[in-house]
Amino acid sequence: MKLTILGGAGMRTPLLIEGLFKQNDLHFKEVTLFDIDEERLSVMGRISRFLVDKYQGDFILSFTTDIKEAVRGADFIFSAIRVGQEEGRVLDEQIALKYGVLGQETTGPGGFAMGLRTIPVMLEYSRIIYEEAPEAWLLNFTNPAGLMAQALTTYGKHKKVIGICDAHAGIKNSLCKFLKVPHTDLQVTYFGLNHLGWVPSVYEKGVDRLPEILDRYEHLSRISHTFRFFEPELIRNMGMLPNEYLYYFYYADQAVTNILQSNQTRGEQIVQLNRPLLERVSDLVQQDRMEEAWADYKGTLDARGSTYMSRETTGQIHDVHEEEETVELSFEEEGYEGLALNIIRSIANNKQQILTLNVPNNGTITQLHNDDVVEVPCLVNKNGYFPINIGDVPDFALSLIHPVKTYERLAVECAVKGDYQAGVNALTVHPLVPSFTSAKAMMDDYLTAHQKHLPQFRDKNINV
Repeated sequence: MKLTILGGAGMRTPLLIEGLFKQNDLHFKEVTLFDIDEERLSVMGRISRFLVDKYQGDFILSFTTDIKEAVRGADFIFSAIRVGQEEGRVLDEQIALKYGVLGQETTGPGGFAMGLRTIPVMLEYSRIIYEEAPEAWLLNFTNPAGLMAQALTTYGKHKKVIGICDAHAGIKNSLCKFLKVPHTDLQVTYFGLNHLGWVPSVYEKGVDRLPEILDRYEHLSRISHTFRFFEPELIRNMGMLPNEYLYYFYYADQAVTNILQSNQTRGEQIVQLNRPLLERVSDLVQQDRMEEAWADYKGTLDARGSTYMSRETTGQIHDVHEEEETVELSFEEEGYEGLALNIIRSIANNKQQILTLNVPNNGTITQLHNDDVVEVPCLVNKNGYFPINIGDVPDFALSLIHPVKTYERLAVECAVKGDYQAGVNALTVHPLVPSFTSAKAMMDDYLTAHQKHLPQFRDKNINV
């Protein structure tokens, strides 16, 4: 089998390569890293090659800046590209905050701006994959994952697409710790959109343990910091467990206040961590001091992960795990790289698994269109994915799902067609944007700030 990684110069690529050696039932003959940033690709590629040697891998690792060469003959293609790099993310966040609106990179205007830059590139890659690797499965982790999956399934030439996100896996891991149950014994149901989902039941041995979890929610929040973002009253009132990104909707004003109080966005922090790390690691790689490069890389990414969502929820940068109760758990699932490889295992080895994916609705959630991409549990095997029926979802959740899905449809149309009005409309209907006035102002600012990455708007006679 051949695996191709789009965005191979990304900071998480070595983690994915390391993850390959935790799967003894997957056998790749070739792994190819692709990126347009040749210098950065060389650094991440050499670290990845070091890991292949370290773990005595028996596959050929290559890296290239030629997209056709990268995907040609691939069986699975993993996408995690970032158009505009981390500096683009900083602009996305800062522009929204200028209008008192949350600028998180996947939720609201920040995700919208990232989608405008990224969707045209992913659609071009989709066309090339269709021509060079028509039988390949494209596993998309490129953010904003919901918009990408919607764009690829609606407008992409290549149709064998699965959108993935590890948020559901994180929820399940937390519940396994809390209940002290192996993840293979727990069925955590789920429905919604990417970064906008709820858990309506948690089954162990045929018994729904959600009522017990809700009763003991304070204890759960001590086990897992992400549940600490929400007040027990809110959770018990809605009778479901939340995806962590719902914090940005249920506490939007507080999130903006906290970010402003911290005097730094998450994107700015990432730039401050990543750029020096790349310089240090590049120097070490050039000197062939690979063990030191790997140790520096791993330590910095661990530190980066430990502060995730800290500023948005508290106004301060701190280790979010510092107050968690310690629970011994040897059966915890891996992060996003583990989820991607689980999908590959299910398809390549016909290992039947139920995994939560971003796929076309096709009646899974009654109140949405068939071609709306939703995030739901799916049975995955050698024949692909098969969504598990959800039916009607509660009005409490639908009150957010409907406007956000309307926003997604309009945002994709804007990104694909260079349709200015569709973009303004998309931001106007988004629950986090307070008015048409601020929507239009942000749209204008994004077009100006990211002009070089938005060719679809050229020659449109838009005055900004």
